Order: sequence, then structure tokens, then C-alpha cells
Amino acid sequence: MIPQITVRVAMVSYASRVVLVLFGYAISFSPNTPAQVLSPESLLGEVVSLYQGTVEASFVHKLSSELWEGSQTLTGRVQLSGDQYRIETLFETIIGRGDEVWIYRPEDQQVLITTVEENDLAYSPGALFHSYEKLYRAHTYSRETLSGIPYFRLELHPAEENFLISSLTLWLRADDRVVTRLVALDQDNTRTEIELSDVRVGVPLPPETFEFTLPEDVEVIDLRS
Repeated sequence: MIPQITVRVAMVSYASRVVLVLFGYAISFSPNTPAQVLSPESLLGEVVSLYQGTVEASFVHKLSSELWEGSQTLTGRVQLSGDQYRIETLFETIIGRGDEVWIYRPEDQQVLITTVEENDLAYSPGALFHSYEKLYRAHTYSRETLSGIPYFRLELHPAEENFLISSLTLWLRADDRVVTRLVALDQDNTRTEIELSDVRVGVPLPPETFEFTLPEDVEVIDLRS
């Protein structure tokens, strides 16, 4: 059983990378009013002030690094509300509330329950939605056209030195400010690229969305301290 637990812990590391680095950026924006002066700070201000409710989206997550050949790709759907999130892929369901995370893989008939370390909570989906002004500083923005659609490209730099993410770039559709792409680079030059589609903001999400119901006949591995 010990080897299986070791494998599960390694899988949690990757799943947590997906959860903590990826979904903190799935944000939708409201358009600027005509009188508003557009600037990197104003765009970042919309991130901080306009995200208030729920969001759900489909995603394609690609992770690549100079440390290995090729890349890792994960697809699925995410639902978010405050510090709660539900992520579903072909292989697992991940539900997080605060610092607790449940990971269920039907193929293994196992449920892993773990906690996120306090220092890592800044990367959790809920915390990132409400902490951009603490974690990042708006650096610059530019206008781009992708597949015939106008976008704003917003560059963010970390507010503190030695932050895990060394740079973060968001692509916002110009007409509705929906983020459909992001690229994050960390201190090890690992590249996280996210493509978002079917983004819906402010949709009703029932409380049971973020409640984990333990399936029958599964092994529970509880790593909470």
C-alpha cells in the first residue's frame, strides 16, 4: 500500500500544480465604460474589482519545461465560487474548499484527501481571485488580433521577488474582457499555457457542486495533518 500512496502523493503534486497554478486565472471582465482611461492598472483593477461571483469554463492546460522533452496536456471543465472549486477531467474529479482538497480517481477506486500548505494558499483558485493586487503589478498591455478577434494582452509581474510565477500574460477579448488564454512562466522556466472556452460568469452553482460525496467501495487515503 505504501508504494500506491507514494504514487498518489506524486499525482497530487501534479494535480495541485494544475489546480493552484492554472485556475487562479480563469477570470471574466466587464467592458470599460467610454469615459475610462485604459491602462495596465485599470485592466488589473477590473480583475480585482469585477470578479465577484461564480465562473465556469472548459480548459486545455499545457505544461512544458526545458527540464524534460515534450509537454503534458490536461483537458476538462472547472467551476468556481469564492475559495471553492470543482475540476472534472476524463480521469479524476478534484473538489477544493479552503485549504482542503478531495481527489477522486474512479480507475484506482481511491479518494485522496489532503490539505494545501498555508504558504501555497496564495496560488489557490479562490485566493487568487481576490489577491491579484497583492500578488502582481500591472506592467504593460498591448492590442493583438487572434483568429480575427481583437484582444488586449496584459503583462503582469510579481509584486515580490522570488515569487513562484516570474511572469503572467493574459489575453482578454476586447469586446467583453473574457480571458481566453494565459501563459505563466515560473522561476524554473516551466511554461504553463491555458486555453479557456465556453466561459460563463455569474451562473447559478448549487452548494452541492462543491460537496464531495464519498462513492461506495473506494479506498480513502487521508493525508490531512
